[in-house]
Amino acid sequence: MRRNLFLLSLILLPAALLINLGVMVFIDDEAIRSLVAQEMLWSGQYVSPTMHGDAYLNKPPLWNWILALSFTLFGSASELAARVPTVIGLLGFAATTYFFSRKHFSRYLAGLHALTVITCGRMLFWDSMLALIDVTFSWVVYAQIMLLYEHGRKGEWWKAFAWSYALTAVGFMLKGLPAIVFQGITVLAILGWTRSWKQFFRPAHLLSGLGCVALLALYYWQYSEYVDLAKVAQRLFVESGKRTAVAHGFWESVQHIIAFPFEMSYHFLPWTLLLLYLLQPGSWQRLKTNDFAAFSLLAFLVNLPIYWLSPNVYPRYLLMLFPLLFGSLLHLHLCHKKARTRSYLGLRYLLLGLMTVCTLIIPFAPLFPETAIVEWAWAKSLVLGAAAGAVCVLAWRNERNLLLLFALLLLILRIGFNFFVLPPRAAGDERGIAVRETAYEVVTGHEQDSLAIFGFTLIEPATGYYLTEARGHVIPRKWEGFDRTTRYIVSSLQYPEIKMTETDSLYLRHLSRASWKGDVYYPVGLLVNPPKAWIHSGEKLLDGMGSGMPVEE
Repeated sequence: MRRNLFLLSLILLPAALLINLGVMVFIDDEAIRSLVAQEMLWSGQYVSPTMHGDAYLNKPPLWNWILALSFTLFGSASELAARVPTVIGLLGFAATTYFFSRKHFSRYLAGLHALTVITCGRMLFWDSMLALIDVTFSWVVYAQIMLLYEHGRKGEWWKAFAWSYALTAVGFMLKGLPAIVFQGITVLAILGWTRSWKQFFRPAHLLSGLGCVALLALYYWQYSEYVDLAKVAQRLFVESGKRTAVAHGFWESVQHIIAFPFEMSYHFLPWTLLLLYLLQPGSWQRLKTNDFAAFSLLAFLVNLPIYWLSPNVYPRYLLMLFPLLFGSLLHLHLCHKKARTRSYLGLRYLLLGLMTVCTLIIPFAPLFPETAIVEWAWAKSLVLGAAAGAVCVLAWRNERNLLLLFALLLLILRIGFNFFVLPPRAAGDERGIAVRETAYEVVTGHEQDSLAIFGFTLIEPATGYYLTEARGHVIPRKWEGFDRTTRYIVSSLQYPEIKMTETDSLYLRHLSRASWKGDVYYPVGLLVNPPKAWIHSGEKLLDGMGSGMPVEE
């Protein structure tokens, strides 16, 4: 039966991860990645990323290269094309989890471990649907940690360091400095775990580290021909440090430290319910019966303080750590199950209760008014309800496979989410729709006119993406050489002195949320008296303002 249940999970995965994947308007971070990738394709400039023809310094380019490849294969820079690489990265993440877990767990427990990566709440109902770096980056970091453990525990230090530092270079090219931080902490963890501190100074470690630096140097040597690397380094450090306690107030940091464990436990439900086992006396002794489970918890704990002590952290930054925790918790679950402890029995009936409630709700999804736009709503809800009912009944009767059946129900819930939540959410996203529609309206009817962004005008990324996508080529920033024939997008908040003949306007959703006066629009039109001097920014540059460093082709 277990084999059939795992086959069923594989059958459900495409529907769970792909249905209506492209229906939602981009959030800003997705738009940044997609806009940079699209400009690469148009300009042919893959070494130096740009956004509106202006040097984009916040992240290295590997994720943009991946998106550019996806756009090429799909034939367009659509929301679906941008999000599919995340799904592929997630499946790779789960497969890697299975590969390493299978070396230490049974086939069943390793398969279940892989499913927890996909079905934890934060991943299943949020991050797996976004065109962001984090899922793929987390996959790389998890592989780093596992390679250090697998080869390090065997004393194969050349393999441990060479492979993990190679992945560190990949991780750096995805997200910058965090890849090095994770590698450094985990190296210390594995050296302490195996009591092999001398390996830190041995050739295997030193030469592998130098090899990582050499790989990165190959790229940055090419990159230095286009931008000032000192400014790039400064920006990477700013990006890595802007969410730490240094960048926030004392009380904000204290509040974050207190709330962090509760908030993260919530985001990674339902599998964090297994934390109940970790709080039981003797949990460490149980973990030590499986070296992999014990080290996984250690690796989780030593890497966790980076984010526990950093306010303004998003749960997606921890996606690489929770599979480590889940592996440990699954081992504890097996121990408690064998002993038939009260903790196990209580958790069993809690999970069965949750499954029953969800099963009873699914068939009645069309009763919610928002689902009126869903085609064949009753047919979909009844089929999903029947499938959920079958899984739930089996879970009550088959205690042996409870967690696997629970994971299957979560996949069914995600399919229901795709059918009944995503389309109404997309249709009801009035601000996102206004961003896209006003961007298209600015371009429609003016296809032959020149269009540019004035100076450091703050362009929200989704606005910039949809403008550029509608235009079909890069919409540049201009700091000088202004004329009376180009239509400019100007922030009246930043440049109130600029006089224009307005022809259109652009909606800004985030500024509108922040403004007590109501919706905020940027005027688009011709300059009455074009400035003759270079435009300076007298304020701190924000994402979307540009770096003021145009890149030469």
